[in-house]
Amino acid sequence: MEVQNIMEVATKDVLTISEDELVTTAITKMYEHNHRDIVILTKNRKKYGMLSTVDLIKMKKEGFDFDCSISSIPIRHIETITKKATVLDALSMIKSFNCPICVVDEGNDLCGFVSYHDIVSSIDPSVMLERRMVGEFLIAAEPKKASQESSLCDILGMLDQRIYDCVILTDDENRSVGIITTKDVVKFFQHNTDMKQKAKEFMVQPLLTISYSTSIKEALSFITDKHFKRLIIADDNGNVIGQITQEDLLAKIYSRWASIMKSSHNELEEINRILNEKASEYELMSVTDSLTSIYNRGKFEVELHKEIHRVTRYKTDMFSLVFFDIDNFKRINDTYGHITGDKVLKIITGLLKESLRLTDVFARWGGEEFAIIMSHTSLEEASYVAEKLRKKIEQQHIEEVGTVTCSFGVSEFIHGDSIQSLMLRVDNYMYEAKKQGKNRVVTSL
Repeated sequence: MEVQNIMEVATKDVLTISEDELVTTAITKMYEHNHRDIVILTKNRKKYGMLSTVDLIKMKKEGFDFDCSISSIPIRHIETITKKATVLDALSMIKSFNCPICVVDEGNDLCGFVSYHDIVSSIDPSVMLERRMVGEFLIAAEPKKASQESSLCDILGMLDQRIYDCVILTDDENRSVGIITTKDVVKFFQHNTDMKQKAKEFMVQPLLTISYSTSIKEALSFITDKHFKRLIIADDNGNVIGQITQEDLLAKIYSRWASIMKSSHNELEEINRILNEKASEYELMSVTDSLTSIYNRGKFEVELHKEIHRVTRYKTDMFSLVFFDIDNFKRINDTYGHITGDKVLKIITGLLKESLRLTDVFARWGGEEFAIIMSHTSLEEASYVAEKLRKKIEQQHIEEVGTVTCSFGVSEFIHGDSIQSLMLRVDNYMYEAKKQGKNRVVTSL
């Protein structure tokens, strides 16, 4: 097998914008071209950046003004590769499913844009696509769901992480009736939509699903014909049981079936080696918060579900849940800037990682909020640990900022709790700590 040149698989018509232009202009371009991402051209053309819908959502939640220049906001820089490189070169270089590569010429001018999906799609074991069912490759976490009566603001809050790019909307009988995606969010921003309005007025309906037993080949044809980014998968009764994006589907195919390639040419053996190495990297990256290097919200929800299942099965066991929030974090960002705010987040998570057990699940819930699952731990023991963590944070001097404090909520799992009831109780305790003056641990109302 001859390895393809990178330009054979790259997208050549790339949506771009200068860093001197406004964020609102970028939103308009993304809306007009029906894109979720736009490549940013810097003045010296030595680096390229990317602005995505997820970035816009985070900016909206943090109070950024979209009428500012792109150069004034935090930008994700993306790697470049020469147009003379091969697909194999790009595969070795690409860092994650969500990190594409810009293809450049000798003068570093942009020639194209290539994603992980573009690369693995060029190495196609067609027999496997015919015989495997799409249900075999479902992601572990269920799709995010919300009532169609929810506000757009609530829906936006569920779309601020790259692992969730859509929300399934349900009716009063909990039937899945519509969907809102990150692409819809671009339209909301373009039209300055009032985020207090109900989601049902803007959802895409009816919700198109495919069966669990659909073949990979049929699923890929469906997603291509409909110009969808993801598949919503239903069981034999029509109940939504999962979702998977086109990129994740292809990535899981090649991760799980890389051994098929071993009998091919030397180039395929080298591709197989790289895919196996990257599979572990991608698995870790998919559950890790990129800023703090602790678990992300998706991993936390999976682990919390497992822990509740464990203690429900073995009724003699227990665990506790801790939520904490950095006090006055918005003031830190507003006073010292987001770079300093990010430094504060990293210092605090680093401090706490040193004090927690290997069995504890420590995750960033979102923004400046964090969660800890403490297995085999009573309320009294968890409260003691939370107080130690609170004091450790308070005693840490952070350069430029000084003293930073946190407010904690702690609760033990009560048999009969659901994920929602437990999290709501702990969340209420944390906000009670805020009401009582911050910098404290609350275990009851």
